[in-house]
Amino acid sequence: MLAVVGSAASLTARAEAVAPLFADDFESGGLSGWTAVSGLAVQQQQVYAGAWAARGTTSGPAAYATKTLPATQPELFYRTRVKLISLGGTSSVNFMKFRTATGTAIAELYVTPAGLLGYRNDVTATSTNSQTTVTAGVWHEAQMHLRVNGTASTVEVWLDGTRIDALSTATASLGTTPVGRIQLGENVAGRSYDFAYDDVAADTSYINSTPTTTTTTTLPTTTTEPTTDPVLAAAGDIACDPLNPNFNGGAGSGDVCRDRLVSDLILNDASIDAVAALGDNQYYCGGLSAFQQSYDQSWGRVKTITHPAVGNHEYLTSGGTDCNAGNAGAAGYFTYFGAAAGTPGQGWYSFDMGAWHLIALNSNCGDAGGCGTGSPQETWLRNDLASHPNSCVLAFYHIPLWSSGGRAANNTRTLVTDLYNAGAEVILAGHDHIYERFAPQNPSGMLDNARGIREFIVGTGGANHTSIATVAPNSEVRNTDTFGVLKLTLHPNSYDWRFTPEAGKTFTDTGSQACH
Repeated sequence: MLAVVGSAASLTARAEAVAPLFADDFESGGLSGWTAVSGLAVQQQQVYAGAWAARGTTSGPAAYATKTLPATQPELFYRTRVKLISLGGTSSVNFMKFRTATGTAIAELYVTPAGLLGYRNDVTATSTNSQTTVTAGVWHEAQMHLRVNGTASTVEVWLDGTRIDALSTATASLGTTPVGRIQLGENVAGRSYDFAYDDVAADTSYINSTPTTTTTTTLPTTTTEPTTDPVLAAAGDIACDPLNPNFNGGAGSGDVCRDRLVSDLILNDASIDAVAALGDNQYYCGGLSAFQQSYDQSWGRVKTITHPAVGNHEYLTSGGTDCNAGNAGAAGYFTYFGAAAGTPGQGWYSFDMGAWHLIALNSNCGDAGGCGTGSPQETWLRNDLASHPNSCVLAFYHIPLWSSGGRAANNTRTLVTDLYNAGAEVILAGHDHIYERFAPQNPSGMLDNARGIREFIVGTGGANHTSIATVAPNSEVRNTDTFGVLKLTLHPNSYDWRFTPEAGKTFTDTGSQACH
């Protein structure tokens, strides 16, 4: 049985490996082992180990499964591998829950909109948030232990093998009815999220990451991550206004309004884990109705894995669908993307993918309160970089500092200087509707192969093409007639890039680079 001293825990394990009460690694390719399923599916795009895992991707309907245990258990450990791919809206999302045999909720683990791990006592209807972050884009091991014993019930929570003291107690009030069912995923509708699950198990003692034959073991402090490194797909300048004469019901015409064709590249590529939308995501002004009629029908199909940056067109209040005073402050953009777009009025945020730290910035400096030294965004950026000393850093925003397309601007130079001083590797931008790759440069635009930042312009999301004005210094590759996405494979200490062209085109650009 479990003995706890302070914040450390030790346990006596069974002398030989015994099959748990319930386990599912989803390698059957189905969910037949579960008692009831709603909205949850098995797939092969997001997998911890093996070939299959479960996934709940939704912008409204519930996505969960329940399992009725062979017998009720007054004490139960429940473990899952979980990957938070995206989380929108303002509500927390539950991903594992204990229920009685009749279905009454007892306790659950959830993730807050801010990405924090929390525990809810459903018997007393009280919730507790920890300060432990469930990092998006990586696999975690979550385990919860309940011992139902009235007002002296026990709750323990581990994330990646580390006991979360803020969510663990020996004086919980969980009633006296034992656990009879477990639930994977969120049963409440009306929420927007994308979670993947693998390697699920429930048992009467702590579930180790690997089988053990020793008599005593210490709770693990780390967990093994998958060997596949995350892949980011990026492009900007995406969806036509529904009033555009080339809109054609979203199918586009010729070399205009081809965003659906480009989004097919993402939908049909199982290797892609996340999407960076690089601004001017919806023309002409990013009104909410335009987003719903156009972008949502193409790139909106991958909205749950999208991390957007705001463009200059999203701030316009005249000239197209839903372009009016109600769109001031890029209201349509922030409403459509919700929490994924960051705080309205700001538009900057950060997250991790594997070993990389990714930062979305707002290059519309006049609308963001400035981009210079001491501005709210610049101050936030310096603090964010200082608190995330990842070896590899990528930033993305809309208006480029360097471009051969004629639309570069100096407004982000201070932000780029902060990134350079922190050792950032890559900047992604759009604005010019071209593809362009630069050699590594310092903030002054001078070649710097030792510490420089490589900028990619990927304004190829489908709206239309623009031309080259004057070839900029240190520009290495340019293309003006091919829509597509840039795929970046983010290794722990390097990255690979590959431009994937629209169907029927042959232009591509590939390479690899070590992090500083």
